[in-house]
Amino acid sequence: MKIRRATIQDFDRIMEMMINFANSSPLKAHHNPQYNDTYVRRLLCEVIKNGCLIVGEHEGRIEGMLIAYINQDPWLPEVKTLREWAWWVEEEYRHTTLGYKLLKKYIEYGTKLKEAGIVDEFMLTMMDISPELGLEKRGWSKVEHNFVYQGV
Repeated sequence: MKIRRATIQDFDRIMEMMINFANSSPLKAHHNPQYNDTYVRRLLCEVIKNGCLIVGEHEGRIEGMLIAYINQDPWLPEVKTLREWAWWVEEEYRHTTLGYKLLKKYIEYGTKLKEAGIVDEFMLTMMDISPELGLEKRGWSKVEHNFVYQGV
């Protein structure tokens, strides 16, 4: 398995996986997405310039991705954080090392950006349906939780 930075030539496959990612969301509003192709391609170009877009290949086919973008804090614009937007591995590759290798490359990338003073922190977001990965044992700290109101 090979982990590498994505290129424009990978966008079609990344967009296929983004649909799978959206359809796996516990939020129904994400299901069956109808992406604006031009918008998404421009966004992915922006991520390549100002973030992290890495893919994992098996036998020449992309089977996983990790997308993260550098965001400014809304209250403290000098504070910049690399925030993971999507970490996805196709179902048939979930019990391989592909997900871990993507995470490892993301850590390397985030560490370099932090050491260079480009970002202050880098983060992952885990959904409740995500498998337990023991991130705390791997150097990560839990800092916040998100809640969606669905009525009482």
